[in-house]
Amino acid sequence: MSWLSDIGLTPLQVHAVVVNCPSVFRTSLDKILQPAVEWLKRLGMDDAKVAKLLASWPGVLVSSVERSFEPKVKWFKELGMDDQQVAKTVAGFPANLGLSLEKNLQPKLQAMCNGGFADTQLVNLLVRFPRLLSSRLDLLRHRMDVLAAQGLLTEQSFRNSIVLTEAKFAARFEGAD
Repeated sequence: MSWLSDIGLTPLQVHAVVVNCPSVFRTSLDKILQPAVEWLKRLGMDDAKVAKLLASWPGVLVSSVERSFEPKVKWFKELGMDDQQVAKTVAGFPANLGLSLEKNLQPKLQAMCNGGFADTQLVNLLVRFPRLLSSRLDLLRHRMDVLAAQGLLTEQSFRNSIVLTEAKFAARFEGAD
């Protein structure tokens, strides 16, 4: 896996890729691995961001750029993100590339639209807190409903509420002990 070092990964990052995604050994370097890295760079990521992304989510190396990543980038752009915002969103939480558009990403975005967030607010939320899309749909809806009922639903309060455990959220916003 010397090519991982050649593209800028540290020995520790190479180790993380190999341990967390051993299928890289069975994947074509020319057809899958290198095109994935080149795609990330075309997306606007520098070598350091690519290395960090690969170490944290090496599954990106064994996924199809055309079938898996391109549709999600197109979707992010249709939301109103520019190239830099898409790159920041992907680098911030690369596992979003592995989520289903139809079964996961679109329903969550629709729930946030129904919750009252405008398109520009959604873009801000996703760029600043891309992990939001990995939250459960029922959790997103519940937290928006509770915050809205109290007149507290803003980008900031919603983002902050998502990182709270259910017990902390209940204690803070639902009056539970």
